[in-house]
Amino acid sequence: ILAVDDNVIDIMTVEKLLGDHYDLATASTGEQALDLAADFRPDIILLDNMMPGLDGGDVCRQIRSDRKLRHTKIIMVSGKSRVSERIEAYKAGADDYIIKPFNEDELLAKIQVYLRLKSVEELDQFKTDVLTLLCHEARTPLNSLIAPVEMLMSEEDVGQEDKKLLIEMVHSAAKRLHCFFENVMLLSYLKSGKLPLNPEPADLCEVVHEAVCDVATKAAEHNVIVEEKFKSGHAVNIDSAQIKRAVVSILDNAIRFSQSGARVNVCVDGPPKAGESVCVSVTDRGKGIDPDFLPLVFEELSDPDIEHHSQGQGLSLSIAKQIVQHHNGTISVESEKGAGTTFTVRLPVMVPSELAHSQR
Repeated sequence: ILAVDDNVIDIMTVEKLLGDHYDLATASTGEQALDLAADFRPDIILLDNMMPGLDGGDVCRQIRSDRKLRHTKIIMVSGKSRVSERIEAYKAGADDYIIKPFNEDELLAKIQVYLRLKSVEELDQFKTDVLTLLCHEARTPLNSLIAPVEMLMSEEDVGQEDKKLLIEMVHSAAKRLHCFFENVMLLSYLKSGKLPLNPEPADLCEVVHEAVCDVATKAAEHNVIVEEKFKSGHAVNIDSAQIKRAVVSILDNAIRFSQSGARVNVCVDGPPKAGESVCVSVTDRGKGIDPDFLPLVFEELSDPDIEHHSQGQGLSLSIAKQIVQHHNGTISVESEKGAGTTFTVRLPVMVPSELAHSQR
């Protein structure tokens, strides 16, 4: 939640009410709110209508023009109660309007309603994008399935070498389709909170090493060397299978964008102090990520022109983000054009089962 208000007392009231229950950021000006929103990506914005500089309406209109924040819910908070002022707020793009001093129970109830609504809208948008993408993503592998199968079914004499090649084409296309559908279903379950995690004590170094082994064949095919650097064993409480899947996704991405002969470094570092998080980092020396695309790197189907989407839809990295967040961890990326990219996963040492099962 992002709370925006130039009144210090009002901000303190919101912090007291929400600070212990939500990831809360605050801003005192409209300009600061826009800067924060770009990186913080709030689910809900509590927006004061009357502020110096950019007022609430101006901020609201700019938020609504940002595709990355299209599902963010905006609750306008104002000391003005005239109907005309409410209408202006709704015209600017506000989802709701609350008059100061607001009732705390009412605000908490509205937050819950809009969090559920945002989740439903995001899932509906995801399903729509997937259906659109499916028409295009499935076309190439289906063609690669149909044509070879028709040749194999024909009465023409097909030599053993040609038969082997055709079968390999069918197998490759089928695997690609299977992987696509598997990723779509997994991401849908994660986003809807229907995939429970099962945290158990595990050695994070062993989990990451298994992930490295899983991508060994792909690394060899690309002539990329994956180097491991583990300081020591780190006992954590995680769903090992899902964390391994997340690390595999990050490694797969690093290998795919590395040049032949390059190295990818995988590090596991323990918490410097008791109670802090453990860290997994994956660094490649590829061409780097375009700065304009960097904020979208974890967004599924992030190409706005989805009908002309190139192969690779960002599903795997989005899945990795969802898995890490369900473990109450964080995932981030740093990249420099021409110098490479580093993905960093931070996980709490202990993930209580009741937290891992809760929806984010």
